[in-house]
Amino acid sequence: MEYFSRRTSSGKNLRPSDLYEYSIDNFWFKAANLENETINEPLRGNHKADIVIIGGGYMGLSSAFHIHQSFPDKKITLLEGACCGYGASGRNGGFCVTSDLLSDSTNLDDESTQKMVDVSFYGLKQIKRLVNEYGVDCDLMENGMLSLAMTEQEARWLEDTAQQMKAFGLESTLLQGASLEAEIRSPRFVAGLLLPHNATLNPAKLARGMKRVVEERGVEIREKSIVTRIVPGKVHRVETERGRIDAPVIVLAMNAYSPKLGLFRNRIFPLCSYIIATQPLSREQWESIGLNQRRGFGDLRAQFNYAAPSADGRIVIGGSDYPYYKNDGLSSGFNASVRDLLIKDLLTTFPQLEGIEIDHSWGGTMSGTRDLTPSVGVIGEHKNVYYGVGFFEGVPTTQTAGRIIADLMAGERNAFTEHAIVNRKIPYAGPQWVRNVAIPVFKTLLTRFGVGRQFIRDRA
Repeated sequence: MEYFSRRTSSGKNLRPSDLYEYSIDNFWFKAANLENETINEPLRGNHKADIVIIGGGYMGLSSAFHIHQSFPDKKITLLEGACCGYGASGRNGGFCVTSDLLSDSTNLDDESTQKMVDVSFYGLKQIKRLVNEYGVDCDLMENGMLSLAMTEQEARWLEDTAQQMKAFGLESTLLQGASLEAEIRSPRFVAGLLLPHNATLNPAKLARGMKRVVEERGVEIREKSIVTRIVPGKVHRVETERGRIDAPVIVLAMNAYSPKLGLFRNRIFPLCSYIIATQPLSREQWESIGLNQRRGFGDLRAQFNYAAPSADGRIVIGGSDYPYYKNDGLSSGFNASVRDLLIKDLLTTFPQLEGIEIDHSWGGTMSGTRDLTPSVGVIGEHKNVYYGVGFFEGVPTTQTAGRIIADLMAGERNAFTEHAIVNRKIPYAGPQWVRNVAIPVFKTLLTRFGVGRQFIRDRA
């Protein structure tokens, strides 16, 4: 399948990829002290490398880490349009969902099931390695996560999920009544499922820490280097606003930004997610809402919320609506109407927090596919274009994707390179004008009438 648009190498439509303003009100950026971080100089002039990675989020940084580990003598250059972690990698809810790469285990033997678990858990394992071996301070909290039901139908979904976890040999605990009240004090939920194998973190701190680690290993990182054109071939030409670099191998790690460069057009599309962060809660406020174990939590609605305590005692909550902007527009970084929905959802969940101040409100762009499933692999006439796109839940999954890229490059055959997402055909999402009409209609049906909720739940 060809994922390159003719526009990629035609020299036409060279408008740079959209980037947001640097003053975005992101709590994670503030906590990571991004405003005082040194941002690397852009690529200038003509250069050569063995491998060029385009994109400085988790996918690009993980690819850099693992490729260097497999090929320590290769010259690797990573190009980032703004600064590493500036996109979805530094703006998301901070959840590490370890089960994202699990699928139906019905027809698998015990060995195959365990391999799938090992692949799915690799992302969190790698993050812990970055923390413990490389000193990446990202406020990692391995406290588990609560999946919460508002209706009896959703409670039955939790029972199904518990059985799925059991089939993979994973622990989970159904919560109702007093056991639910002991975890979270909210009038909104009738049941919960405790998933102890999940974690939360500060995503911007993780991204900036990964940048330091890969630079220390010898990878060259050029920030403020917006790629304007790629001419694919046996040796690729990658052009930026101020420079050019040629390499026989490239890695595409731009996720939702990819179509702006003519890549994966009408296969992936941007969806936007918005988040707010409260002021730090007082001890009395924490006692009133529970969450004594400081677990992250999410509900099962189609337009779901996800929330987690921050290291300094705030509630960070996102979701409520996931706008699609006409013609595949990227997030502006702020949406007042979604912010208001988030505040309403927060106070519906915890009416005891009425009057709490909201200190930060921001948003970002994530990548959608028609079936909400990522794809990682290698394409191109010369099989020298590696890619990873379609990450809807990507904090640990992109760590795993970087490992997959490196193993594919090395010609390995293992549980990573043979996973179902590898070279997975990304379903056609229709032309842009169809998405302009279809996605808003689908969202309306989803929210008002529940159409497609089972599909969303199974993919999430």
